Amino acid sequence: MSDPHAPHADAAGLEQELLEDQALSAAERYAAFLAAVADSGRFWVAESGEYLLTLFDGDGQELLPAWPSAATARAALAQARAQSPNLAGYAPAPRELAAWRERAAAAMDEAGVGIGAFPDLAMQCAVVAPAQWLEHLDAVIADAGAATDADEPADDAGDDPAGAPAALDLAQAQRALAQKFAKPKGD
Repeated sequence: MSDPHAPHADAAGLEQELLEDQALSAAERYAAFLAAVADSGRFWVAESGEYLLTLFDGDGQELLPAWPSAATARAALAQARAQSPNLAGYAPAPRELAAWRERAAAAMDEAGVGIGAFPDLAMQCAVVAPAQWLEHLDAVIADAGAATDADEPADDAGDDPAGAPAALDLAQAQRALAQKFAKPKGD
């Protein structure tokens, strides 16, 4: 699983890792999605003019598919268009987390529309209520803040110059997040 908090030579490296994450289970993709959105402060939806793409899962739950990057959204939409040509006009559109939290989250909760987190190429994903998704994001952001505080050395003697803890296993932490938060549908 990719580490969205790891330093990358360029944004293309992160995009490639997120594209590779599309092969993971819905729960693992959800954890990667949370980490990426917590880190970047934004996510992508599918938009065509003034319309947003929403889907229905097998239980009839309406959901807004959301991806951690434009590249992952583009890849999933390209695959979906091959099966459903009426999606031809949809393209990735960014959403700033702070603005979305303020303007759309409560309305989506009231309407019963879930977040379809990081759909794979078959459009399978974990479905989470917007309020619950925000709670999970806030927990990831708080954990990242606590980890950053814990990483700061009390003194500089013998520390890694980058300040990175030697024993941190981010893949294990993301798996734990996936088990703690995700309730996958379709995987």
